[in-house]
Amino acid sequence: MMVAGLVTGCAGDPPPKQRPAADSKSKASHAPKRELPEGMHKLGESVSTEEGAWALAPSKLTEVTPTGKARGVPRGWRTAKMTWTLTNKTGEIQQLLDVSPTTRYGATGRPAAEFTDTGVDGIPDAISDDPPRVKPGGSYTLTVGVAVPADAVGDPVTITTRPSTVYGDTGDVAFFEGTFPGAPARKDFALHPQPATETNKPLAFGQWKADPRMTVDNVRADGGTDAQGRRTYTGELTVFNDATAADLPYTPMKKNVRVYYGAGLKEADLLQGGPGTADSGFIAPQRAATHTFRFALPKGANAASVSVEVTDLGSAEATFEGKISDRSS
Repeated sequence: MMVAGLVTGCAGDPPPKQRPAADSKSKASHAPKRELPEGMHKLGESVSTEEGAWALAPSKLTEVTPTGKARGVPRGWRTAKMTWTLTNKTGEIQQLLDVSPTTRYGATGRPAAEFTDTGVDGIPDAISDDPPRVKPGGSYTLTVGVAVPADAVGDPVTITTRPSTVYGDTGDVAFFEGTFPGAPARKDFALHPQPATETNKPLAFGQWKADPRMTVDNVRADGGTDAQGRRTYTGELTVFNDATAADLPYTPMKKNVRVYYGAGLKEADLLQGGPGTADSGFIAPQRAATHTFRFALPKGANAASVSVEVTDLGSAEATFEGKISDRSS
């Protein structure tokens, strides 16, 4: 079964300066507008993690042209690179942290592709028998390639990190966001999903369930067949984190989908792979994450519509239904 995994104090401002007595004009006072939800960071900012043992500093994305040695770039996608600088703040030699970044782009949080190339080595295996190590006060810099579809340049790129050690995942989750280069940053990109009225009946594709905030949409034939010659289809499950700040509890996705067809609601076979790779990163506050699922219907099953059930740890959370659209529509 294919799954998609997703999830989420400011100091007070200094007192305002008093206006000189000679200045008789009164102006309205406006609190500075936050560009990101509380607890998120811009790419280029450094954060402390692992109880201060490490400083984690991701750079902004810079546009690059892939060479003939590039691996992992989907056809027609645009490419950029960034660095992650990990600084050991302890007085001891430390194994390099595995930052385990989850990278998504656009308003619906579709998965970006990671690629390697000459000078873009990606993230090394820090959970191995002989991992890279960093001396006290030293830094280790990683160069990572990120690719998105051509029409996504200028979109926000949201990155979630949850460092891992030889002992497993840590509790330090950080959220970063920046613009994919190549076009001006898009200003009004955020989703504002309006939930449908609560009901025990299935929701239509594209409608949003209130709690948890999610929808299924874009269910269509993808024009392909599987190894058994069955027609294949894709659909998208999108989950929105309506928290206003990056704070506990984080919102995990860890959801399964089941697809049913026909009057008797026979279960379709889910397929691994497809255009959207499932990820297990948490969702940033006021952001969405989308997973593309893929399924096949038996030969001769001329289903015009399907039902998609979303479950979490075996418990059904929502059911969506609608017509299968053609890829060309």
